[in-house]
Amino acid sequence: MRLPVTYLKPGMKLSKPVYGNSGELLLNRGIELTTKYIKSLERNNVVVVDVEGPVPLDEMEIKEELSVQLRIKTMKKLHSFAKESNGIHIYEFMDSVEALLEEVLSGKGVTDHLVDLCSSDLYTFAHSVDVCVLSMLCGMKLGYDKEKLLALGIGAILHDLGKTLIDPEILNKPGKLTQEEFEVIMTHPLKGWQLVKEKDGDALSPRSKAVILNHHERYDGSGYPRNLKSNQIDPFSAICSVADVYNAMTTDRVYRKAFPPHEVYEMLLASGDIKFNKDVIRAFLSCVNPYPVGTYVKLSNGKIGCVVSQNDSLPFRPRVKVIPSGEILDLERELSLVIESVLSHEKIKELFYA
Repeated sequence: MRLPVTYLKPGMKLSKPVYGNSGELLLNRGIELTTKYIKSLERNNVVVVDVEGPVPLDEMEIKEELSVQLRIKTMKKLHSFAKESNGIHIYEFMDSVEALLEEVLSGKGVTDHLVDLCSSDLYTFAHSVDVCVLSMLCGMKLGYDKEKLLALGIGAILHDLGKTLIDPEILNKPGKLTQEEFEVIMTHPLKGWQLVKEKDGDALSPRSKAVILNHHERYDGSGYPRNLKSNQIDPFSAICSVADVYNAMTTDRVYRKAFPPHEVYEMLLASGDIKFNKDVIRAFLSCVNPYPVGTYVKLSNGKIGCVVSQNDSLPFRPRVKVIPSGEILDLERELSLVIESVLSHEKIKELFYA
């Protein structure tokens, strides 16, 4: 099971290896945690880790997740491109985007736990990699060929580049933004678009560059910076905007906790042809799950369990492994049962690690 580092206790065992921001192995799978190890994780800004829990992860049919090393390598290239005047050029990290695309096309479980191996200070870059992957998954569902998927992915991975030019104190402010601060945030699409033009404008296709400028536009015209609406918004930007919102809302931020995936799923489902293009919403939601594998839930019969696999045709009715009996309940067949609630990390800690 996945736990925040702040909830770790001596004696717990890691069920997956833990990597640092540079891709170095910090602790291997099977290590029994000590106070010293936990403090080391905190010093290295590790946010969450996988530990052996009531339902050991190796008993679940969890798909292989996106290569940690590949994600970190891509994030570092993004950081270099954004921060260093003599840093890398766009064509130098196109190979990383192409490698991400190969992961997507391979059918691996690339949406499982996308951002949680990264430290909080690298949020913008981790988020950009995740939005790239989610956008390409959505494009694949819409029937895009490899050339279009690559152009979409490159635009998506650069979509928040302008945020690197925004004051970090505003970006990471724990409280509510003032109107003046929000107006500063709203400049990041144009800043990013201008930055790419200055650095490597000819290396990027117009469709990719449009994503950087238009990913905050909304179907009803309420977005920014140009208040585009409906079909004025190019397809790549329409896809990236949904991926951006989904990933941002399902991720912890300095100013709020993550929303549960099922709540974000329902919000997006209700926003078709209001905030977002309904065809894009339909394709995107077929790429993600309201109850991802590893989610702990309370069922309507009072039992607690862990989602172990999905029913693609009925995403709100996955297969759940009951704790502690190990009984598998397929909610597609158990029609009298529904998921009543998702259990928070706090509740899991109280029930199983108190």
